[in-house]
Amino acid sequence: MPINRATLIRISTIDRCLQNKFRRWTINDLIDACTDALAEYEGRSNPVSRRTFQNDLALMRSDRLGYNAPIIVRDNKYYEYEDPDYSITHLPLNEEGLDALNSALDILRQLQGFPQLAPSIATISKLNEQISRHTGHAVPAIDMEYVPGYTGAQFIGVIYEAVRKQRTIVIEYQSFKARRPEALAVYPYLLKEYRNRWFLIGEKTTNRTPQVNIFALDRIHSVVTDNEHPFRKCVDFDPEHYFDDTIGVTRLIGDRARRVVIRIDRQQAPYVESKPFHKSQKVEQRLRDGSIQISLKVVINNELERLILGYGGHAEVIAPPEFRERVAESVRIAASHYDSISGK
Repeated sequence: MPINRATLIRISTIDRCLQNKFRRWTINDLIDACTDALAEYEGRSNPVSRRTFQNDLALMRSDRLGYNAPIIVRDNKYYEYEDPDYSITHLPLNEEGLDALNSALDILRQLQGFPQLAPSIATISKLNEQISRHTGHAVPAIDMEYVPGYTGAQFIGVIYEAVRKQRTIVIEYQSFKARRPEALAVYPYLLKEYRNRWFLIGEKTTNRTPQVNIFALDRIHSVVTDNEHPFRKCVDFDPEHYFDDTIGVTRLIGDRARRVVIRIDRQQAPYVESKPFHKSQKVEQRLRDGSIQISLKVVINNELERLILGYGGHAEVIAPPEFRERVAESVRIAASHYDSISGK
């Protein structure tokens, strides 16, 4: 059974529950607690199955992670630790457990922006300290993209809660073009991350027609709950699928996906095939010179253009014609800067 983020959150939740001596825990109580803990992270409730829960118990009781947790069942109903002072955070771990938890913790550290997971994060931090005591200061084995001190990160928790509980908020927002921030009442629909930047997808309460507005969290100065405007859903916005055909976050409700054809030269073709631009990517032709011609079905936006421009002369837009010209114009402007430097 893999030790992934969800498994670690569930195990830490079970441990925290069983340490609470002021309550008796049935299997349904523990499953509900695990479901709630995962929902705090995922933003939607996916019930934990009995089989998954039983697998978690078996993992905790086993020596795989070095726990050997003394979990017993009283009166054929109530789960508890036979040793009232037991906790998975108090025990030494075996080598396999250290290795598995090190891998999981490298990923779980990325959740620090979500205060809703504070109890689980606290348990995870204790496990991390335990690992450090056993292994000393380990050399990092994984380096995930992370922006320390990212402006706006402090609002992730409160906005996430507003989205989940469907509460209107007022944000003090200053776009790059504005001289000063302005207060905007917003119906929050979704938090989205793209390239280490967080965005609030919502709708201004002042919109006369249904439309989605996008607010970068690093341009927000403050967030408070708005009790004046009852929350209102946008019937045309589906948070699960709205960005399915989009690279990045820039799109309007009325935008439709277009067929975009791009030629990738021989040098970059293997990389583009191994890491597609988008899940809709298809290789339509393999040319004799080793290049490939791919197609995407995506909304044409700034992020798509920047992605293509990032490949420089290795990528050429074939269709649609208006997008080809748009990218060509950007290339001409970039080339003119270098021409002026060289004195041409």
